Amino acid sequence: MTSPFSSDLMKGLKVLITGGGTGLGREIAQQMAAAGADLLLAARNVARLESAADEIRESTGSKVVTHPVNIRQRDTVEALAELAANEVGNVDVLINNAGGQFPQAARAFSEKGWKAVIDTNLNGTWNMTQVFGNRMLDAGSGTITNIIAVVGRGFPGIAHTAAARAGVLELTRTLAIEWGPTVRINCVAPGAIATEGFNDTYDPEIKKLVDVPLGRLGERREIADAVVFVSSPAASYITGEVLNVSGGQQIYGRNQAIFDEQFKDRG
Repeated sequence: MTSPFSSDLMKGLKVLITGGGTGLGREIAQQMAAAGADLLLAARNVARLESAADEIRESTGSKVVTHPVNIRQRDTVEALAELAANEVGNVDVLINNAGGQFPQAARAFSEKGWKAVIDTNLNGTWNMTQVFGNRMLDAGSGTITNIIAVVGRGFPGIAHTAAARAGVLELTRTLAIEWGPTVRINCVAPGAIATEGFNDTYDPEIKKLVDVPLGRLGERREIADAVVFVSSPAASYITGEVLNVSGGQQIYGRNQAIFDEQFKDRG
């Protein structure tokens, strides 16, 4: 698929992407590089980061730096910020893509399982946002894009991530006010997207029940293009918004991560 963006749309901008070694993060990184950005990719799995970096360098010629990070741990986020300052310079664009969840009825959540998802999807996003957002404020400019999920309709089967992602959305709206006009901050909300993570997380029979107005799963590239746009100078007057890229899931269609009988057993 030919990129809808010019090869210099992001030229001169340094873009940090968490979870940049696989899935949506890797595709976002590829399209950012194709639009001219220099990249810093961060995740827990260094081997996957290096694989993604090698692929992007070969296909685009862009500068790609990698560094491990566990966004739940503030000290590793601070270390990432120091590396960025020393090796890349000021980060112009932060893409908070790292996250994860598992499908389960809410009544069955363990304390550990609940906290793991909240710590990654909400607290981890906050760690990255505050550490790098403060540096953007001091530098005088910056853009943050948070990858969340379609929220506002409830999400049976992944209540923990529904709570966390809704929290990130309200955080985004709040910071758009506090940090404007210096830092723009928005959300991109993917629907059901055909990725390795989606295939590994959800029952194959659940995936067959996806029913949205556009009638299909989304592709990674469709999310990446939305992220590039929202994070680019082309969206310079957009902040505090959520862009749903979900085939219409935000208005209609099955919105459950498990089967009805798994959560309707109320005891």
